[in-house]
Amino acid sequence: MALKNINLSPRFTKHLVASRAFERKPLVTVDVGARGGFEEHWSCYGDQMKLIGFEADVNECERLNRQESGLGKRFYPVALHQNIGRRTFYCTAYPAGSGFYQPDMKQVQRFPDKVNLAVVKTIELDTAGFDSFASDNAIDYVDFLKLDTESTELDILKGAARSLKKSVIGLSIEIWFQPWHIGQPVFCDVYSFLRPLGFRLFDLALYRMSREALPEATPSLIPGPTKQGQVISGEALYLRDGASEIAAESILEDGWDDIKILKLASIMELFCLPDCAAELIQVAHRQGFIQNRDVNNLADLLVPGTGGKYVSYSSYLENIRNIKQRGYASNTQRAKSLIPLGIRKIIGVLLIKIRDKIDSILK
Repeated sequence: MALKNINLSPRFTKHLVASRAFERKPLVTVDVGARGGFEEHWSCYGDQMKLIGFEADVNECERLNRQESGLGKRFYPVALHQNIGRRTFYCTAYPAGSGFYQPDMKQVQRFPDKVNLAVVKTIELDTAGFDSFASDNAIDYVDFLKLDTESTELDILKGAARSLKKSVIGLSIEIWFQPWHIGQPVFCDVYSFLRPLGFRLFDLALYRMSREALPEATPSLIPGPTKQGQVISGEALYLRDGASEIAAESILEDGWDDIKILKLASIMELFCLPDCAAELIQVAHRQGFIQNRDVNNLADLLVPGTGGKYVSYSSYLENIRNIKQRGYASNTQRAKSLIPLGIRKIIGVLLIKIRDKIDSILK
C-alpha cells in the first residue's frame, strides 16, 4: 500500500537540494518491509539522503542489495519487532502477505483474498527492536519511518520509541481498520500510541475490498483494493506539527534547528502539503530560525502552478482574495436574480423601516 498524494515535481525540495541544504546532515529514511525497493519519490534528494531498508526475506534482501548497492542505500535481512526474541512467522501463498500475525481465515474468507493469505508454512525467526539495532549499527538518527509489515507496525513502533522521541519527524504506516490477522492492532491503537509522542495525522489513503458474495470485477489475478466495499486498511501519513512545536515547548528531544525545519517542510511538499510547509517556514522565520535564507523565495517555490505557470507567493494570495470577492459578488447577484423585482422592492422598504425603528429606540 502507498500514499496517493505525491508531488512528482517538488520545486521547493529541488531548490534546497541544489543549494546543498542537507549535505551536512542528510535526510535519513528507514523502510521496514522493504520488499520491492525504496519508493521512487525519495530520489529527488540525490546524494543528500540515506535510505535504510529492513526485509525479513533473506533472498529478497540480497537481491535488493545487489540491485541498489551504493548511492547511500543499505538493506538489512532483519525482522524487526518490539524487542529481541524468537517468534513464529506465517508464510502465506502470496509472499508479500506473510507476517508474524496469523491470518484470520474466518474473516478473510468473506473476501476474494482468501487464497493468497492461506498459510503454506510457518518458520521461527529471530527478531530485533529497532532502537537496539540502530545503536549497535551506528544509525545515529532517523528522520522518516515507513512501515508495511502485515500488522506488526505497532510492535515495531514500540521497539523504536527512543528514535521516535529523539529525531523522527514523519511516518508512513500501513494501518488496518478491520482485523484480518488474529490479535493484530488496528488504526486506533496506532493513533493512540503516536499522538502523545507529538505525531499528527496529515493524510490517509483508504483501501476498500468488496465481499466475496458480490465481488467487483477486476482483471488482476491478485485481489486488491476495489472502488466499492468496506474500508479495510489504508496508508497513514503522520508528521510532527512543526509550526506548533517550535512556537511552544518542543516534544522532539533533538530539538529544532534550520536543517530539521527545512527537512519537515520538504517532506510536507513531497506529500502534497505545501500549505503546511509555507506555514512552517513563516513561523520558523518569526521564531528566529532560517535567518540565512530568503523566506519570500522559499514561499514562492511552494505556490502551486497552473498550466505549468507559476506566480509569486504575494501574487497568489492577491489572486485568491480577488477570486473570493468575485465569488461573493457573483453569488449575491445570482440570489437577487431569483427574487422578483416587486418583492425585492418590498423587502427594501421593510429593511429601511426596521433600520429607522432601531435608530429611534437607540435615541
